[in-house]
Amino acid sequence: MTLTLAPGTESTSAPPSFAWRGVVLVSGLITLAWSVSAARFQFAGDELYYLACGRRLAVDYVDNGPVIPLIARLSDLLAPGSVVALRIPGLLLLVAVSVLTAAIAFECGARARYQMLAAAGYALSPFVVAFTVLDSVAFDVAGQALIVWLLARWVRTRRDRLLVWAGVAAAVDVQDKWLVLMLGACVALAILLAGPRELLRRPALWLGLLIFAAAMTPALLWQVSHHWPQLATNSAIAQETAGSDGGQVGTVLAVMVTTGFLGGGLGVLGLYGLARAPKLRPYRFLLITGLLMLVLVVGGHGRSYYVAGIVPAILGAGAAVLSGLLDPAGARSALRRMFTGLTVASAVLTALLAMLPYPKSWIEATDNGYWGFLQHYGNDDWADLADAVHRVTIGLPPAEQARAAVVTEAYNEAGALDEYRRTRTIPPVYSPNRGFAEWGPPPDSATTILYVSYSDGPQSRAFRAEFAHTTPALRLDDPLGIAMENDHVTIWICREPLAPVSAAWPKLTYMVVPPVS
Repeated sequence: MTLTLAPGTESTSAPPSFAWRGVVLVSGLITLAWSVSAARFQFAGDELYYLACGRRLAVDYVDNGPVIPLIARLSDLLAPGSVVALRIPGLLLLVAVSVLTAAIAFECGARARYQMLAAAGYALSPFVVAFTVLDSVAFDVAGQALIVWLLARWVRTRRDRLLVWAGVAAAVDVQDKWLVLMLGACVALAILLAGPRELLRRPALWLGLLIFAAAMTPALLWQVSHHWPQLATNSAIAQETAGSDGGQVGTVLAVMVTTGFLGGGLGVLGLYGLARAPKLRPYRFLLITGLLMLVLVVGGHGRSYYVAGIVPAILGAGAAVLSGLLDPAGARSALRRMFTGLTVASAVLTALLAMLPYPKSWIEATDNGYWGFLQHYGNDDWADLADAVHRVTIGLPPAEQARAAVVTEAYNEAGALDEYRRTRTIPPVYSPNRGFAEWGPPPDSATTILYVSYSDGPQSRAFRAEFAHTTPALRLDDPLGIAMENDHVTIWICREPLAPVSAAWPKLTYMVVPPVS
């Protein structure tokens, strides 16, 4: 079966003009709606961790590159404690990715209204909740979307400087996450399989790759000198994902669900069009790239958002297919009504999500699943934890306070306390988990440790076993709280270490975030 497009849409050499004003307006208005949510909730766990990273700037980190910590640090210097300032970059990136989705639709031949629909399809997807916080996901998706657009534009124009810029974009993106390596490998294999193979022979491409390699060298040297913690992080994430609800099937379902109603409709058309439409044959490598990425992510127990960088290309192709099916006006009225309904449904869903977090008075039961997390997101759960540690600290004798430190079971707990200790009496904060472990143990002079634990797992027991006396000082069990933050949390006072904590630290560190127990 071959998909037949409307007359006048077959040429890839003379596409319609790009609807700059309409696309930017649509992207900006939807982002403005999302910003309502972004301004209403307190720091998220990863934001607190990035703020901690920003106070310890480095060439690279155990679990992320330096870009997001640098942005967090700049925000913290310009507007200390402001969640709005911290989230402005993510919202700007949402506008950028929405525009890039429309730009890919333009490259594939979509007319103006369908370019705007492509932008809306991306901006209205539930996935973009990730853009309402400062998160490495948003930056990585934006970088990958830019690379994909540059490649798609090269397919149409054959302007080789676009390949150099793709290398520059990859060089910047790798300062955030190394997922761009997966994108590059999958694109290369897809082009070998489906073309255009001449792209791989262009000197401009190799110049771009040289720029990318030079930009990645400092991080590689850091990883080598620190025994490749990035590999250990990837293994830890795979273990966490494999043990989560749904497993590999859940990963595939998450990719489908987070594209939303309109995005899902465009995605289906995009997949079919890239596979079957003659007009989109030059862009078929984008379909193969997406499938290869999905196989790698599912097979490697990666997180569903690892494939998010290719989604704008699929949606853009879908908008081009829809443009061909619905032009001239009046064609296929049933399909037109269906996409009108999908657009309305997506707008309603966005409005509901933009209302988050709901008031705590609306929450009736504890739910530590994804929906429960969204309901709680931003309620002052981390502040509750900080207040609890503050209360335990001021309950210590002054002399003991002076030689105290805090150690947390999970890295994001440490990030939260590291931020909130600016306005509370909380000793210096450490953690043997993930990135915080790299920053070392408490000093040996800290003979009293406030240990923040949310499980009774082997990591928690091993740490407490290093002390002669351990006493549970305070328990947080908010029935409407979140485990690890203000539910299932015990603050232990650990005294008289059996050996210097620095000596025991190497055997106490771990990458996998312990499950709640």
